[in-house]
Amino acid sequence: MRDIYKLLLFFVLVFPLGLHAQLDPLYNQYFFNQAMINPAYTGVNDVFNATAISRTQWAGIDGAPTTNTLNVTSSVFKNKVGVGATVLYDTYGINSNTEFNLAYSYKISTATGDVFSMGIQAGFVNFNYNYDRLTLQYVDDVALSGAQQNITEENIGVGFWYMSKDYYVGLSVPRMLDVRVNDGGIESTRYRRHYYLSAGYVFDQLFALKFKPSILLMYMDKDNYALDLNASFLLNEAIWLGASFRNFGTIGLNTQMKVGETLKLGYAFELPVNNTALTGFGTHSLMVSLDLELLSRHGMGRRFF
Repeated sequence: MRDIYKLLLFFVLVFPLGLHAQLDPLYNQYFFNQAMINPAYTGVNDVFNATAISRTQWAGIDGAPTTNTLNVTSSVFKNKVGVGATVLYDTYGINSNTEFNLAYSYKISTATGDVFSMGIQAGFVNFNYNYDRLTLQYVDDVALSGAQQNITEENIGVGFWYMSKDYYVGLSVPRMLDVRVNDGGIESTRYRRHYYLSAGYVFDQLFALKFKPSILLMYMDKDNYALDLNASFLLNEAIWLGASFRNFGTIGLNTQMKVGETLKLGYAFELPVNNTALTGFGTHSLMVSLDLELLSRHGMGRRFF
């Protein structure tokens, strides 16, 4: 019964109202690797990890968003420090973005085994616009014919992470610098910083299963923010099965399977439920994650986050 009260309190505390769209690439398999949105997560689990995620949104629509991410992290220096790198390639329409970041984190462990981590990342992001892919009614516009625009800007991000055996809380700004471009005398904003808040709790004795509700809140301003709600069950200590809601307009199912002691495979599917124009176009995401004990103080162990 106490677990039920904890569950109700969890959603009351973290449940904001009034949700809108997000601008960052959408992630739906962040549950076990948040290094892509929070540099403080880098190396928190005291192993070497490599995770690749490929996501196709609205599959079947020409120019629909596609996001590919590779993240490599490891704990070093007696597991007090985390280091890592992330490469992201994101395309939609005539736009393609390439991002590269190096991350560093420092961990403080409490007497009870809880972990507090502070992280920073730095790198660059490249925005490419290929106007030649446009289908124009008139083809005599010299400014658009065969034209491309390349914009490369530096990036810096920060994050904080607190984790116990039962719950976690993360706060981050992975890209702190806005990107503004002067287009022939007119300045336009291509990117604005996003704030991320994530939290989750594992109920170890609920219905003889492990149950993990979690959230991811992304905030840009009062008119642009988004919320992911996810609930997952762990079966036989090897398979996670879950469902998620994004802005109460998209429903998703996700699963992750542990193969041996080192390999994890994941799949997620999403479908919009309040947009009839997109109802027939689902979103698919595949994940491959590898954990290795490369250093003497590395240890696999059980982890839920």
